[in-house]
Amino acid sequence: MASRTVIVTGVAGSLGRAVAHRFSKSSDKLILTDRDRERGEAVKEEIIAKGGQATFIAADLDQALDVHNVIAEALDSYGSVDILAHTSSYFYSAPFLETSEAHFDEVMDRNVRAAFLINRAVARQIIRQAEDIEEDGVDTAHGSAIVNVVSNDAVTANAEDAIFAASQGAIVQLTKAVAMTLSPYGARANAVGISGVKGTLDETQVVTAEQRKLSAEATPMGRRGEPKEVAGAIHFLAAEEASFITGQVLFVDGGRLAISKSAGQE
Repeated sequence: MASRTVIVTGVAGSLGRAVAHRFSKSSDKLILTDRDRERGEAVKEEIIAKGGQATFIAADLDQALDVHNVIAEALDSYGSVDILAHTSSYFYSAPFLETSEAHFDEVMDRNVRAAFLINRAVARQIIRQAEDIEEDGVDTAHGSAIVNVVSNDAVTANAEDAIFAASQGAIVQLTKAVAMTLSPYGARANAVGISGVKGTLDETQVVTAEQRKLSAEATPMGRRGEPKEVAGAIHFLAAEEASFITGQVLFVDGGRLAISKSAGQE
């Protein structure tokens, strides 16, 4: 597979970091972005130390100018935008009746608005590249892809996570619309749904040992998922092997959606 330019968002988190390393193994050129400059730069240095190509740019993806700058950095550094792996997400949990308008706006801005802006910017660039290629008579745009990460809360929710769940469902529908937009250009958009996966909250000990135990018990496979397992699914959906898959959600959750009770309620 030819080297591609891959934008990975949320690289300060465990999942974003794992995704960056997975694409780097395929010799892809990486544009890494996150709000957290220090952790994002550290991931960039890890990639470079292993012989990979990576550039980091700090960005708030709910700000249009920052998103513009991410695309500009990709074009300045590598000349194209081929893949988006959007792993960035903001989790908020509170009883539905106690959720304020301010919290609603914050969740929607950081999740839905951010996904909309980065998806739109990448889709526009993919289409621009495809149209330029059509003029040359060579179809090398085929294979461009967007992969958005969502929580299983997109389809299974409870009163404690109502606003977060709404934001995740919105991103699923956005992904489908993006898929239909890109299809005429040979490009694709899919989502990966996750639940019960180890993350940054584990590292900061926000998630307690008891919560980790309950999470594993609520998963049919009897354990929690590793970020690299989700990264593998994202890499697959961005690969040529998935060239006829678009507008779909691939759930990587150890079987949680296969049981009738939502494990997200544990």
